[in-house]
Order: sequence, then C-alpha cells, then structure tokens
Amino acid sequence: MTADSKAMYRFKRMLEDLASKRGRGTELISVYITPDTDLAKVMQQLRDEQGTASNIKSKTTRKNVLAALERIIQFLRTYMETNKKPPPHGMAIFCGNVAGRDDVADIQLYWIEPPEPVTVRMYRCDQEFVLDPLKEMLQIKETIGLFVMDRRETTFATLRGKHVEILRRLTSAVPGKHSKGGQSSRRFERLIEIAAHEYAKRVAEAANEIFSQIPDLRAIIVGGPGPTKEDFLNSGLLHESVRKKIAGVLDTGYTDEQGIKELVNKAGEILADLDILKEKSLMQKFMEELVAGRGLAAYGDSNIRQAIEQGAVELLLVSEGLRKIRVTTKCQACGEVFHEVVDNLDHYQRQLQEKRCPKCGEAKLAVVESRDVVQELLELAEKFNTKVEFISTETDEGKQLLTAFKGLAAILRFRST
Repeated sequence: MTADSKAMYRFKRMLEDLASKRGRGTELISVYITPDTDLAKVMQQLRDEQGTASNIKSKTTRKNVLAALERIIQFLRTYMETNKKPPPHGMAIFCGNVAGRDDVADIQLYWIEPPEPVTVRMYRCDQEFVLDPLKEMLQIKETIGLFVMDRRETTFATLRGKHVEILRRLTSAVPGKHSKGGQSSRRFERLIEIAAHEYAKRVAEAANEIFSQIPDLRAIIVGGPGPTKEDFLNSGLLHESVRKKIAGVLDTGYTDEQGIKELVNKAGEILADLDILKEKSLMQKFMEELVAGRGLAAYGDSNIRQAIEQGAVELLLVSEGLRKIRVTTKCQACGEVFHEVVDNLDHYQRQLQEKRCPKCGEAKLAVVESRDVVQELLELAEKFNTKVEFISTETDEGKQLLTAFKGLAAILRFRST
C-alpha cells in the first residue's frame, strides 16, 4: 500500500465521519476554497454572511450559524499567520453544531486538504455538510487505456476517473469491397491483405508507443465492430508488456469518439472484475497458508499486531468494512492498564460505569486513550515496511474476511513468536 493509498483511506474515513453529522436546522456550513483563492476575500465573504445570518428567524439556528462563521473566520485568521495562500490543492472547511440537539451546542470545525485540487468555490449552509465535490475524488484515478478499431479507422483514448481524453485517430488505406473477377480478383485480394497488414502495423506501433508511456496504466480495453479487433490482437504485433494489460474485448458499433463512449459505458463490469479477481487471489493465498498449517498465516487484532511488531508480516489484508476502536483503560485506584477492542466508544464508556477493575476490584475505570484500529495498524505497518491491501465486502471472500477473521488477516514472512 503506497503513501497515497494510505492518505486516500484516511480521506475516505474522514468523509464517512462528516457524512454522519446532522444539524437540527440549516446550521452546518461547508466552505470550498480553490488553490488560487485570495483568503482575505474569503474572510470578507464570511463576514458578509454574518450580517445575512443575523436575519435568521430561529434564535437557535441563528446563534449556531453565527458561532460557526466566527469559528471559521478565526481558523482562517490563524492559518494566514503562517500561510499566505491556500494549500496546493486548496481546502474544504466544515463547521457547525453537530450535537444534534436543541438544548446543547457543540460547534466543531474540520478542514481537509483533499488529494486533488478543489475546482469549485462554494459557501453553503444546510442540515448536512456538502461532500459531493470530495466524494468524486474517491473514484479510481488509475488510467485505463482504450481503443476501438475496424478496417477503416482506429481511435485511441484514456479514461481517468470520469474524464475521457481522445489521444489519436488513425485511418486506413484498406480498399473496400470489389467486383473484380479471375486474376484481377486474386490480385485485388492480395493488395487488400497487404494494406490491412500495413494498417495493423501502424495501429500496433501507435498502441505500443501510447500505452508504454503511461506510468499508472491499469488496464487496456479494446472495442469495435466485427472480427478486426480479434484478428489484430492475435497478430502478435503488440509488445508483450502492452498485450498483458488487455483486460477485455467488447463489441461496439462505432470506431470514432462515439465508439469510445460506448466502450466506456460497457467497461464498468470488466474493471469491477479486475478488482474482484485481485481480491480473490489475495484471499486465496491467505487461505492456502492457513490450511497448510506452516504458521505463516495470522488473523485477529492481537496476533497480527504482535506479528507486525516482530517484522514478520509480509502482507496485511484489511477489510474495508472494519470499524473497530482500540481502547486503553486505566484503573484510577491501582493504576492497572489494559486494552480492549470495541465497536462503539460511547457504549463501552457506559459499560465501564458498572465494571470493576480485574486487579483490585474497584469501580474506578476510565478510558485514557482510544484509537481507530485500522489507523493504528497502518502506522505500525508503515514503520515495519509491511505491505497493506484493502479488501471490499462485496465478494464472498471479502465477507469471509470481515466475519470469520474479524476484518484482519496476514501472510507472514516467518513464524511469529
């Protein structure tokens, strides 16, 4: 797992947390700031909004909106003391009363520098935070190579997220149908074969050049009407490194930009299958080690934590559905400290009121630290150069990881002691 993918995981979890916040009225503020925005102008806009908010009829909503606006202004003022400009990707600020009750106020501020540049300036006050511009950044951003072809033309393109870019278009000199007979017919057929071969060579040269220069190329999908595309792929003209990237071949009615759009619309299932195949392969490898009984498979929080700290974990598999908290609890009477993994911190703290210390028996237990289990394991994995892969819950193997193995599994380099 790269540093970028770890940052993306943290970004995704923060969006989940923000999405769970609700205001009693339209009192949750979302501010999007592009990288080239003048922060002083943003602060002036927020001051103007304070004047507008003074006219809100509901006393509670008015009070919470004004408090949130003041909190954002203070944040920006502090930020500008050391930074004259927004971060390289801009920022998104979210602030408001997240208590969800009328009788109390809990004004919280969150800010994010997203993984991609903010492209829209926005101020919005609503019952929930506006997250759509950030959610779009969660989509797969690896590059997908595309080309559609028949005997007349070939169009090359790339797909990155939702953006399609047409790269090149080739046309052929292959003659069409003819009505020649006898020797003329055979000569004409040879000319057609020669022209078709030369055209195929040009297509292959373009494909080899274009796709070998894309560093994050994930896969190539080929389309077009009729058998020309299959004949081309069987011709052996493509470089092996390019040919290995071909993930699917689909029929399309066109070979121009319209054909590329048609190919994109049909490619979703193939791309989903690529993720599924990868996940199945990783889980199968883990299950093989587990069944083999060589001691090179581990699962469960405590076993995996111990193995990582010994540098024994080669690959850590984490379920995308894992939501656990590791709690450190201390007895205020005897000082005994112990750790537990729980689902819900608030529920655990309520339970503590009725628990007694396992060492001294006093009912004086208190939570002194709580950490997200996945976040903590990611930090450990980074420290010990452990590779991490996230497994979705959409496959049988992914569901098995979450339910049977509590969301964590590992393949070891050597036996953990």
